[in-house]
Amino acid sequence: MMKLLKGALGLAWRAIVPNTEWLVLLAVAGVGAWLYAQLGQIRADRDRLAHFAEVACASSGAPFPGSRVAGKDAKGKSVAIAYPAGKLCGERIVALAKFERETDAATASTLATAMTDHDRKSGTDAASAAEDARAARAATERMEKADAKIDQSNRVGGSWFDAVNDVGGLRPARR
Repeated sequence: MMKLLKGALGLAWRAIVPNTEWLVLLAVAGVGAWLYAQLGQIRADRDRLAHFAEVACASSGAPFPGSRVAGKDAKGKSVAIAYPAGKLCGERIVALAKFERETDAATASTLATAMTDHDRKSGTDAASAAEDARAARAATERMEKADAKIDQSNRVGGSWFDAVNDVGGLRPARR
């Protein structure tokens, strides 16, 4: 079995050795085809990124292509400043991101302050409601006592009217 395998490999090797030029050519062609396919993928990635950059820049309101902008030099003279592609857009996007962060921070601070005020007012309201409930119970008790004092003639006096005003949440009658 081993002799047969060695014989087959030897025969194959003798057939390959004189034709190594073709093998090298096939290897080079294979590598070239692989590189060509990779180049196509690289171009597709580049085109996707360029499209994204154009859309992002259009959304930010700044141009993506290189442009010239009027400005002043160190001496105050008007000059045209040339910007490379994406420079103005990148600066605009950075400024918008900074604005968003600052706005979010200010919003969070405002909401935290509002929540603190609301909690404080709720505590005050709860205390006021408890005080009002206590006063209403006391007024009801005074009204019951004033009703109990009414005699058979059903005539009432100033203390009864004061109790009625208390139950209704009104100030006592003037005297």
